[in-house]
Amino acid sequence: MAVAPPPLLSGLSETLLRRPPSLRELVTLIGYAEDYAWFTALVRRLFPNEAEAALSAPNVGARVENFARLFQERHFPLYAPYLEFCIDDGDDPPWSWLRRGIPFQLMGFGYDGLHEMWEGYREGLSALALLAESPDYYYDEPGGLRTAWLECAAQRIPQEILERIPRGGIPVEVLTEAVNETGYAGAAQAAAWVRAETGNFFLDHNYEDGDYDGFSDPWEEEIIADGTEEWRKADRLMDSVLKLADWLEGDLPARFGELLDFILPRLPELTTQQEENDDDDQ
Repeated sequence: MAVAPPPLLSGLSETLLRRPPSLRELVTLIGYAEDYAWFTALVRRLFPNEAEAALSAPNVGARVENFARLFQERHFPLYAPYLEFCIDDGDDPPWSWLRRGIPFQLMGFGYDGLHEMWEGYREGLSALALLAESPDYYYDEPGGLRTAWLECAAQRIPQEILERIPRGGIPVEVLTEAVNETGYAGAAQAAAWVRAETGNFFLDHNYEDGDYDGFSDPWEEEIIADGTEEWRKADRLMDSVLKLADWLEGDLPARFGELLDFILPRLPELTTQQEENDDDDQ
């Protein structure tokens, strides 16, 4: 019959096999000892049952990764670049960044993201963005962003299908009414997401344009709870959008046309307005 080791010796083998910290890690830990003590206290406060295992990782980078993983599983993802263990050119270690405030993983679209929509994002999502009025406040000339999107889309979707989209796109509120409570609801949600009009913190902000630095919110229980609920809403919206994007990408030209077949008959007021605008231009 096997005998369990005494409690004080049960982790001895793991402790003896653990390598000592590298000189780089040791210097960093000493130089940022106060911040590191704050970090370990944060881990123990938020995850009392898992803290010791997370903090027993063989190097400080893994300890921060363990904390980020636990936090994402329970609450919401943290901005990865602020968690990287890199001490070059005077950069602070990740636990010092964390002490400044919660680095939320923001999912909004910035200037470069919108400009490179078809190159940097999935084709299904990029196609959905075509349906709504584009956020042209990023460009000096009217229609600049939309023109760039349509030129990229024409390499994947026949021109005759793209020409069916109302000129300038569909107002988000009109598109929302047309697809609400249908299998195509993700089309309006994608439009609101791209335009930063979801009303959701995670989806309407981004780091790219500097509109939120991620360090204004302390690690307080109430803020974490609010962020967790907000992330769940964001996750549901993104899931709805990406499911529709998956379907589109199965046969983008045909299914985008099918999507227009469903939406356009539900836009009588928009169609009338578009015809009037065409008459005015003649």
